[in-house]
Amino acid sequence: MQKNTVAHPFASALVVTPSADNLRTDRDFLRRAGVPVVRGGTNVRATVAWLAANPVDLVLLDADLGRTTGPRVAAMLRRRRAFDRTPIVLTSTLGAEADVLEAVAAGCSGFLLRPYSQEAFGRQLRLAARGADPGAARLAALALARGEAARGRHAEAARAFERAAPPRDEARGHYQAGCGHLAARRYEEAVREFSRAVAVNSLLAEAHVGLASAWKELGEPARAREAMRRAAQAFAMRDEMLRTRGEVARILREHPDTENPFVDLGFALVRGGDHAAAGRAYALAERYSPPGAVHAAMARACHFTADPEAAARALAGSMARATGRRNAGAVYKAVMGDAPRRTARPGEAQSPGWAPGPMHDLWAVLKYTVKAYRQGGPLPGAAPLALDF
Repeated sequence: MQKNTVAHPFASALVVTPSADNLRTDRDFLRRAGVPVVRGGTNVRATVAWLAANPVDLVLLDADLGRTTGPRVAAMLRRRRAFDRTPIVLTSTLGAEADVLEAVAAGCSGFLLRPYSQEAFGRQLRLAARGADPGAARLAALALARGEAARGRHAEAARAFERAAPPRDEARGHYQAGCGHLAARRYEEAVREFSRAVAVNSLLAEAHVGLASAWKELGEPARAREAMRRAAQAFAMRDEMLRTRGEVARILREHPDTENPFVDLGFALVRGGDHAAAGRAYALAERYSPPGAVHAAMARACHFTADPEAAARALAGSMARATGRRNAGAVYKAVMGDAPRRTARPGEAQSPGWAPGPMHDLWAVLKYTVKAYRQGGPLPGAAPLALDF
């Protein structure tokens, strides 16, 4: 038997596959990798149901599950916060870029192409372990805080929960790094950073929930409410990261030649009414395209809303916060323009009163397509609208 050379923290694993041959192979590789407890079964529905009540350290998930697919099951598990930090490694006989992107979009922690070697298996386990680890010191602080709370030592628990909580921007930093790797088609690096983002964010939310309980016990309702507000923000950020990661992967699958997927991501988020997330997407877009092109894309996206001026204000504010530049006013002017208003000439269609200078040209190009887009027409291509601003 091959000597175990895999460094990982996994003490238990579950294999989900309808194939008896794959089950035997995966069990054997897991045991050779040093995972002492390995469970699994070929009844996919029963195995997934068992997992819901019996969490494990690692899930090995077949891409082909008969009536469903591995990515669909992975996405379902990721929607449950109990599986935030559970590594999910997808195994598949298909290794095209679209298959890998589907795994990334679903929240998988690794991707193994069958038949695989022990070396490849070990590399994916190490990748999954690194992504799921928010930091040993923080985990120890969290465990200490839980213990102090259980013993009724709430002041000590509050201090320990504060030590365990990562900086609020750390998770988003990992997420943005993952987006950069994904855009460059560095999939293993993208998976690692996305997994770390969710793990850090999960720890942040858990620490603030514990902190809120401690402050409540100490008779500090204002501090307890603030801690719960931060926990709610962390939960919302987690959901946004999962959603937008899937959207970026979808854009890359459907537009493999795109140079800047974050322009399309921003457009999709604006159409969905999520201006805060869209502003963050356009901040990412600025890393790959000139600001002028990004501002033109933002102007186009604002056009397809019921209130373009309000949308532009929201996008500018979110983008300024995401970049830390405090330049919301400058971004707003770049998107909306600052030339004097003008009135329509006889026979000319009236543009909205807020549309100055260059925005008139944008309206002239887009006014005949707005109805189709608002009724669910296709998204525009990745290339930004060519306007001479």
